[in-house]
Amino acid sequence: MWLPLLEPLTIDNIPQPHPRPMSEGLDKLFRPSSVAVIGASANPSKMSHIALRNLSSGKFTLHPVNPHEKEILGRRCFASILDVPDDVDMALVSLPAAASIGPVRECVEKKVGVVIVTASGFKESGTDGAALEKELLNAISGSATRLLGPNTMGIFVPDHGLDTFFIPRERSPRPGPGGVAMISQSGAVSISFLEKAAASGMGVSSCVGLGNKADINEDEILGYLVGDSATRSIAMYLESFSDGKEFSRVAKEVTAKKPVVVLKSGRTRSGSLAATSHTGALASSSDSMVESVFRQVGVTRAYDEEELADCARALAHVGHLDGDRICVIASAGGFGVIGADMVESVDHGAGMRMAEFSPRTVESLRKIIPGYSSVSNPVDLTAGVTDAMYDEVLEVLQRDPGIDGIMMSLELQPPGVTDALMDVAGKRAKSPRVPIVVSAFGGERTAEMLTSFEKNGVLAYPTIWRSIRALRVLAERGRYLKRTKTFSEDTR
Repeated sequence: MWLPLLEPLTIDNIPQPHPRPMSEGLDKLFRPSSVAVIGASANPSKMSHIALRNLSSGKFTLHPVNPHEKEILGRRCFASILDVPDDVDMALVSLPAAASIGPVRECVEKKVGVVIVTASGFKESGTDGAALEKELLNAISGSATRLLGPNTMGIFVPDHGLDTFFIPRERSPRPGPGGVAMISQSGAVSISFLEKAAASGMGVSSCVGLGNKADINEDEILGYLVGDSATRSIAMYLESFSDGKEFSRVAKEVTAKKPVVVLKSGRTRSGSLAATSHTGALASSSDSMVESVFRQVGVTRAYDEEELADCARALAHVGHLDGDRICVIASAGGFGVIGADMVESVDHGAGMRMAEFSPRTVESLRKIIPGYSSVSNPVDLTAGVTDAMYDEVLEVLQRDPGIDGIMMSLELQPPGVTDALMDVAGKRAKSPRVPIVVSAFGGERTAEMLTSFEKNGVLAYPTIWRSIRALRVLAERGRYLKRTKTFSEDTR
């Protein structure tokens, strides 16, 4: 039953200065043709210099703004945004909180499309900061200029070379282009998500830091991303909702077309108080209500940062499963048994079903795997497994109408397993009906192999549980799409 939200899920200290049409001006946030960095520094250790350097390879014109410098990084420096001769789509204001107000007013005069204010010290810091944030909103009131932040690192769009984050890339590597979009109310969560994505081979379409959400909020970004062809799934870290009713409305529309995964913190009293001091968010609804709304609108809920990344990656790769009948394949009996337990167990597993093989599947498997091995589920390929055996067994299993998903536990130690298994998995992962999720538990060579799987479009995780959990998320997504009859626009 639908439980209506009678009031917003959070209380904002500062109201919006005026209503905005959904996603107004956001093209200039994601795909600017010109960017100015206000407060750009020639000092390599300063955050504004780092941001300028990160933006230097972007697909846009770049203008440093600093009245005390003539040139930075070989680029002409302007005394004011008003002195830039060209139109400016985006301005990154990298100045202390109190010093940001004047430049924002100048950006409005310049008709800049979107302004990103990075400074902290606004409403999250107390009464005086809240007054400063109100000044920011008053500065853009009645104009077409949008504001991201304050208290944000901004935005990262790899295929456009857009990187306003003030963390050096050599210290925190960025991922390449891919299908996962990230929306975060925390800069640290954003940068850690990107670093983890880079390490695992996962690509992202964009990453947006919301900060205090004084103007642009999660609902607008979510609504914008549903129309972004590069985005296949959306991950969100939220400490508060700008408006619970609006979020539920937008999320319901978005999840009909693209999967959304949310890590909502502030679930407890202590967590809620911590969120208040971080981004000025005041939680006003119970966690049970949040859980109920997520279920109603098709949002997948994550409870930690690893689960957020894992679920978003699975949904971007595969989209959904048609059911929850899972087959487990392993070349070691122990891993097969662990996988079966995790598939079926409700208390310490996914609560799904182990698939029952058709007689035709059993007959075909007997011709492929050793006679002393079981041809039931889980399938034990034994230490004599080869690349060719994996290929033949997967072909048989993917034809069985009683199987909805396959978890393939890889042990890379058997002599018959080579790097050619990558091609086998890549070919089989393209099956239109029965997706494959790989699990491989081991050391450095295994970690390298997992990254290679990911880069080759094969969904892979370092533990059996994370692989089974991914299948569960895909099955839940499939159930939601069946219930709402929206398969036609799903990513698969």
